[in-house]
Amino acid sequence: MKRNVIALGVASALSVLAGNAFASVVLNTANGGTDARTDIGVAATGSDVNPAGIGHKLVFPYFTTQSDNATLINIVNTDTKYGKALKVRFRGAGNSDDLYDFQVLMSPGDVWTAAVTQNADGVSQLSTSDKTCTIPSSVNGAFTNVNRLDSKKDTAPQTREGYIEVINMADIVDTTATTDLFTRVKHVSGVAPCSGAAIDALVNDITDVSGTTGLVARGLGYPTTGLAGDWIILNQANTAAWSGAAKAIQANGYGNAVFFPQTDATYDTAANDVTADPLLVGGIASIVAAASFDFPDLSTRYDGNITSFAQRDNTTDDLAVLTVNNEYVTDDTIAAVTDLLFTQPMRRYFVAADYTKTSGAASLLEVRNAGSNAGSYYGAASTTVVDRLICLKSVNFRSWDREETTTSTQFVISPGVSTTYNICGEAAVTSINNGGVTTGSALNATVARNNIEVPYTDGWMAFNLVSTTNVSGLPVIGASFVRASNGAVNYGFAFPHKTTKSGS
Repeated sequence: MKRNVIALGVASALSVLAGNAFASVVLNTANGGTDARTDIGVAATGSDVNPAGIGHKLVFPYFTTQSDNATLINIVNTDTKYGKALKVRFRGAGNSDDLYDFQVLMSPGDVWTAAVTQNADGVSQLSTSDKTCTIPSSVNGAFTNVNRLDSKKDTAPQTREGYIEVINMADIVDTTATTDLFTRVKHVSGVAPCSGAAIDALVNDITDVSGTTGLVARGLGYPTTGLAGDWIILNQANTAAWSGAAKAIQANGYGNAVFFPQTDATYDTAANDVTADPLLVGGIASIVAAASFDFPDLSTRYDGNITSFAQRDNTTDDLAVLTVNNEYVTDDTIAAVTDLLFTQPMRRYFVAADYTKTSGAASLLEVRNAGSNAGSYYGAASTTVVDRLICLKSVNFRSWDREETTTSTQFVISPGVSTTYNICGEAAVTSINNGGVTTGSALNATVARNNIEVPYTDGWMAFNLVSTTNVSGLPVIGASFVRASNGAVNYGFAFPHKTTKSGS
């Protein structure tokens, strides 16, 4: 209990218009015109990672509640004119399963904060005392989508690690009416009203999806940029902390409105019009029955009148890197331990785990969608399944010490000796020189964990993500997490990955 209170204290200190029965719901300039604003530029035709940290979408590379860890997140709306209707989704570290999702309705210049901790049952829980509006009205609670997790594994650990997607579904526009949505989410003396018919209209299914009528009537507009995010992982047992910024994806104009009601109503049309997720694309005939709350995701068409598969490819290109480079410190004299995080936020939209199948060579738990370029990033030659986790296999890497020394055959993968390295899981944590995967490391990860033994105590490593099928690399984000001690004083520091991109 004390851990949760402290975490909350630190956190505080710090469209698609869719009903549940419509086949084509993307609202863009090709089928819906404009929302009449003249200051938002042109419709987006593409996007890219914004190194300055502001965008239409954010990806937080990691959250954890393992051991004594708590994760604190801040989302900032740097747009001081328009509000933002956000989709926030926590995905699991194993195979990117949906753990918890909801909506946040931010006013202009607003900040939303929350803490993720572990409850008495060992399950992650979200807590916030923020005054910003959310749908549902309270998002405090334990991660509940256990029916989406692997039933052959213990549920609680699967909720304790992963990453976070944040998508601006639509802007919230001031229409000057005293009862409009903008007024309902705008803070008055530090508190947003968060009630009234305008809020109720978003909770209920939206059925008038033709043109801009439904969008404008609810006080929504095409989504523009302005989101920024920061995270802290705090371990109170050893007084270590790591922090960083969310990866920001910024469109080159305003995006499609992608607002979906936050309901569990079955999305009973072919869901491939709004997602490339292999488990959801079949609608009611899909492997996982798609619900309205499943959308939008990072493959929902945002950049003009394109398919979900094309949107998936565009965003993957934005995030794809050729190499990942970072440092490690494992000096015993300062009790140093290092974990490297490899998060692949787009892999779910190429290949996903079908838990109705069994593992093994004949049935690899993999479902590949048939969209364009389906094999160009995560093809059959580059993925496999180990312990029911989808793995990127045979990743080549080298390590160096701090004095240029390197060898081409230096690595050992625990347990056992191997000449290849598999990155297993969507938010995979690899400890360095830790003796195996059962010994506690910097982050104490367990869901998707590897260990690499190298012949050097301190140095740096380079991972090559290029293959014959993914010549532009792969969408990997993350950091090196180091914990060290100086007597009774503990330190934690995070080094973001240094990467190279195609054409750079």
